[in-house]
This record gives sequence, C-alpha cells and structure tokens, in this order.
Amino acid sequence: MLSGFFPYFLAGIFLGELIKFASWTKIIYKWVSNSPVQAVISASIIGILSPLCTYGTIPIVIELYKSKVRPAPLIAFCAASSLMNPQLFVMTAGGVGLEMAIIRTLAVFIFSFAAGMLALFIPDKFIIRKTITVYEDGGEKIENREKKKFAVKEYLVNCYKSFLYIAPFLLIGIFLGAVVTVFVPQRFFYEALYMGRVQSILAGAIIGIPMNACGGGAIPFVQSLLAIGLGKGTALAFFLVGPALRPAPLAAMSALFTPLMLISYAIFLIISAVLMGLVYI
Repeated sequence: MLSGFFPYFLAGIFLGELIKFASWTKIIYKWVSNSPVQAVISASIIGILSPLCTYGTIPIVIELYKSKVRPAPLIAFCAASSLMNPQLFVMTAGGVGLEMAIIRTLAVFIFSFAAGMLALFIPDKFIIRKTITVYEDGGEKIENREKKKFAVKEYLVNCYKSFLYIAPFLLIGIFLGAVVTVFVPQRFFYEALYMGRVQSILAGAIIGIPMNACGGGAIPFVQSLLAIGLGKGTALAFFLVGPALRPAPLAAMSALFTPLMLISYAIFLIISAVLMGLVYI
C-alpha cells in the first residue's frame, strides 16, 4: 500500500508548492468581484485549485472582505479550499482511485457553491464578526501586490517542510489501515457501517472528523476500509466532513466568521455530505 501511494504523495507535495508561486490574491480578487452568482462559482473553482490550507486561506479572505468583497464568494472559497486542493486530488487518485478523486472534487464544488449561494440571502452581520471592517480604498492594496518570483531553493525548502508536516499523519493513516485490515473482523464494519444507508454514511462523516488530522494522511486508512467492504458513499462523506470540521480549521475560520455562521456551516456540511453519500452508492 505504501509503495503504491508514496509517488502520488510526493507528486502532490511538489505540485502544491509549485502553485503557491502564482499570484493567488490577485486572481481571487478579480474573479470574486463579479456578479453574485459568477463570483460564487469562480470562488468555488479557485478554492479547489488553490494549494493553500485553511490557515493560509483565512488571512487572504479577511483582506478580500476588507477590500469590499461580499461574504458569499468568500464562504465558497473557504469551503472549497479547506476540502480540496491539487495535492489532495493527486493523493486521492493514487490512494483510492481516479473515480473517487473526481467525485470528491465534484462534491466539494457542489457544497461550496450551495453554501455560497445560501449566504447571498443572509445579512452580513450574521456572517462576519463585528471587529472586521472594510478598507476605504477598496481593493487597491491587493491590486498593487507583486507576483512572487520562483526561487528553486525556497521551493525545495518548502517541499521539504511540507513533507515533514504531512509524513507523520500519513504514517499514522497507514498504521491504522494496517491494524484495521489485520485485527478488526470484517463483520464489525458490516454491523457498524451497514446499519442502514443513512446511518452508515452519517457515521462515516462523524468518524472522519478526528481521523482527518491531515487530509492526505487519512487516505490509506480509507483505502483499507474500502478493501474490506466500506461503501463508497460512506467514504465520500468521510472525506467531505473530516477536513473541514477539525478544530484547527474551525479555529482559523473563527477569526472572520461568527460562531452562529460556523455552527450553521458545520450542520449544512454534514447534511450535504450525507445526501451526496446517498447519491454515490
């Protein structure tokens, strides 16, 4: 399992760090400043393509809001970037299969778009913290930002740091997957995850929260479960809920969004994951 997944793991790291040299702030500002529906669609797509994790996304999103970008596309961007990026796509395709990688990406887009569209009908005061205020000069600071120049040494150092960060979680996922395969009777998963389609998918979504310490690290674990009978819909819910509802990303998002917004976001994500899991059986 490790030998087959490891090349995709490395490819994901190199690809993600390479994309970080693009002018993401300018690109995001340009496309999320269009008409409301266009802005939400664009934000969802750019969020999926962005290599930034939630910690890197939130400072950009706060700056965009201060530059008078509406909350709806910002919510879509946050949702998409926390759930999918080029690294995760490559790792999912290598660890679970191209079909799951494509379905996972499509599900993230649907959820991000739906969350952004719903936010269009909610007053800003229920979404954004009162302490966040807009700039008087709009997006001038973003528009004047210089493109980050590619530097080989910095690129390789960042790849190494990314590897050191993700590798321990990857090893944990591989270890848990091996334990499950060897020691846990297959009957246990049939009983726990086949209580009924809705119950099993909901269980997969909830279990995904503590298991997704790192997006890529959970892939070997899910691969092992799929090998002994885990449903594809349950695996999809696992991938959708876990990365977004971990304490660390939620803590980062709380710098901009209100507690009511975060609670609503979590509930909507779980419901959406269950519904999409039911479709993808």
